[in-house]
Amino acid sequence: MHRVLVVDDEPDIRRLVKEALSVSGYQVETAADGDEAVRKGALTLPELVLLDIMMPKEDGFAVYERLRAKPAGLVCPIIFLTARREIDDKLAGFRQGAVDYITKPFHIKELVARVKVHLDEPGPPKGDVPSPLTEREREIVRLLSSGKTYKQVARALALSQSTVRNHLHNVYQKLNVVDRAQAVIVSRENGWV
Repeated sequence: MHRVLVVDDEPDIRRLVKEALSVSGYQVETAADGDEAVRKGALTLPELVLLDIMMPKEDGFAVYERLRAKPAGLVCPIIFLTARREIDDKLAGFRQGAVDYITKPFHIKELVARVKVHLDEPGPPKGDVPSPLTEREREIVRLLSSGKTYKQVARALALSQSTVRNHLHNVYQKLNVVDRAQAVIVSRENGWV
């Protein structure tokens, strides 16, 4: 069983990626910051690291250097996972030594497929991708994807429009998207609605 370390300051991203990789047969450790990443990297010796660039204490580039240095001394592939989309950011990531660069919002099936490629594993990812959304959130996205307005969704589910908006705010954060169209697209592509 391959060992993967996921380093991201966002708990929902860590949970989503851990669940998806675990379902696909990987042993997954997570870390919320650079100190925890270096400690877990040295203890577990992962075969691949997924590393966020934008973290509060120190950025992913600094954490990358620490993972490569002692005590961790990792030589495994490191994939940057980040919201930075500009070509200069991507080139900086590759110059740093990353084997890949995945931008958020990402499609979890693609992320799992890239992990497999960098671990030299044949075949498509195993298992279904777990949804980070609650059943109520999925129902709201389902109704919105059918073209209903906030008011119609609220009426259909016997909720206030404010409650629907609060659920949608949670959906946007969990999926790292900015509007309902992106939420619907990501949810459909992953088979959650």
